[in-house]
Amino acid sequence: MHWQRSVPRALAAAAVPAVLLASSLTPAHAGEAGSPPPGKAVFVLDSGSGRFASNKPSLTGHGAAVKQVATYLGEATDTQVLAAGGQKVIADITLAGSPAKDERAAWAASSHFVDLSWPDLGSGRYTVYRDGVKIADTTGHSLRDTAVRAGGEVDYRITGEASGLGHTWGLTATVPSGDDTATLARTAQRVEARARRYTKTAVVWRSFIRQKWATIPTALRGVSGCKYTKGFKYRGDDHGFSSKVTGPSFRAGLRGVVYWTKSSYDLFPQTGVTRVYNKHGVEVDRRKASTKGIDFRTKTRFDGKTRAVHGQIEATDPFCPSGGIRRAGIGVFYDARLARNGDFYVSGKYRKAPDHEMYLYGYTSGGRHTTKTVHQSRMSSLMCLSQPACERGTIGNSGGY
Repeated sequence: MHWQRSVPRALAAAAVPAVLLASSLTPAHAGEAGSPPPGKAVFVLDSGSGRFASNKPSLTGHGAAVKQVATYLGEATDTQVLAAGGQKVIADITLAGSPAKDERAAWAASSHFVDLSWPDLGSGRYTVYRDGVKIADTTGHSLRDTAVRAGGEVDYRITGEASGLGHTWGLTATVPSGDDTATLARTAQRVEARARRYTKTAVVWRSFIRQKWATIPTALRGVSGCKYTKGFKYRGDDHGFSSKVTGPSFRAGLRGVVYWTKSSYDLFPQTGVTRVYNKHGVEVDRRKASTKGIDFRTKTRFDGKTRAVHGQIEATDPFCPSGGIRRAGIGVFYDARLARNGDFYVSGKYRKAPDHEMYLYGYTSGGRHTTKTVHQSRMSSLMCLSQPACERGTIGNSGGY
């Protein structure tokens, strides 16, 4: 492992006060029992510059600005030790180095709190989840979580909607066991070692019909252009959300793989078999939809730390029009920034039918993987699946309609 320790060159200046201004926080009722509500962060990233430090006076009451004590540039992550008003923290700035402002996010942690920062994209409200549990809604773009355990790790997800797109950031914070410089330096090594275990990240999207059976809605039978309408039914997937890597059936799926030890990437487009039955329950036809409209590709060069990717899924019922004004079916697109340490940013939209789910899997050399849920949504109506005019949803919203 090669480390560079320095008071950084490129990260020497910033332009934001070191405290969240006028942040409105609403604790979630679904949070852990007895957990203190999130509060105002002190160590706040300026997403415009990608830096924490500030030359302006702190508004914390300590009368000290946030400053950098040391920077650790590893092969898989970038971290810093910061100080403000006598308090020192470890901060992960891997995503903060992204060239795209929308993607920049970071965390800073002491032994008893984690400060989260993400870009202010103009959303009226951002929702923050800790280990899958909602802990806050906020109109700001940072917060402090004190319901953490010294020496542990915490998985955060922040979602918001702005400019017609959904935006989701995922951050895994490593909480130090102490706040002295030596302990924070060891924590930086721990963050780096954890990230270096990962050899690849798989991005998986699945679109499925949770019902056992589905039919062309009566109102659309005469105009859908589909081959099988009145008197016929389609076999659904008959299951709910599943974070399994493989196994559950789906109508259309995309698995894209980014490797952290080499520049190559892989695309695995898939569609499920569509089975049609008559009113007597006898199968009359089966066919697979084309995968030509399913794509995954990288958008940036390999550096072993982060990679920008793009994915899209366009698939229709193989017994319905595949083009023209009556074309319907599944439509998804997303852009993502993946970090080797498991942090991520995802933005995109999708047609609100059928059900959808998106996961990230971080694989180690031993073949084991971690799992992060990025998106889950339930369709509003089968009408949406069978007609061109279908409402769009934003990636990151969770639950049903």
